[in-house]
Amino acid sequence: MVFNYPGIGWLLYNALRSSDYYMVQGVTFFLVLTVAVSVLIVDLIYPLLDPRIER
Repeated sequence: MVFNYPGIGWLLYNALRSSDYYMVQGVTFFLVLTVAVSVLIVDLIYPLLDPRIER
């Protein structure tokens, strides 16, 4: 918990405990999408930060 707010891990934990498979699928999809977008953003910004990388 961060600042006493339950996070995405707590939501996934509760969904697994209660066998809520749709919530598990939703949380997993959200995490995969977040990682994919983060990697895309880093790939787009990295050439601006490192002059050795060509576009």
